[in-house]
Amino acid sequence: MPRIATFITLLGLFFASSESVNAVSGVTTFNDFSSQSGVACAGFSASNTQGTNTFAAAMSDLSPLWTGARCSGTMDASKCSGTGSCINCVGPACSDEEQCGHCFNVRCTSSISGETSGSCSGTTIKVKIVDACPATHPENYCKIAAFGGNVPANQACEASGVNALDIATTARSALSSFQGNLNIDIESTSC
Repeated sequence: MPRIATFITLLGLFFASSESVNAVSGVTTFNDFSSQSGVACAGFSASNTQGTNTFAAAMSDLSPLWTGARCSGTMDASKCSGTGSCINCVGPACSDEEQCGHCFNVRCTSSISGETSGSCSGTTIKVKIVDACPATHPENYCKIAAFGGNVPANQACEASGVNALDIATTARSALSSFQGNLNIDIESTSC
């Protein structure tokens, strides 16, 4: 019997440690999905709410959490107005968005811009991926300073490796009382 108890304990430790492997740190911005005209993930509505206590989100195609081919397109400064918006916002194709419909738990860890008036709520929210945030879409890259915008490079879809999520604005108050973008922990979960 002691061997069985030891085996069960070790098995429990293995599963507990394997769950934490799915958790990563990253950043989130916020977006109003209900005002979007197009939806990149076929079959998902452009609604901030994706079911009971589930918020819409887009994932950067540069995120290490992204699976499938990157979106096709190129960064072209001539598409940018020079003031953070785009002229002729036709963007890249995202034909292989394998994260569409997958869910993640998200928890605020801090303000990415160092805000001191506010705090993380400690609440974990669930998001469903309903869109992509392609690095090569002018709506995204025109917002960063290199193309005339004012979004810091580490808070944009073009920030490779930061697990950038663009989460529904309606989720902001559930995550924190900060006014800006957030550092977050992200963990895969079932929908």
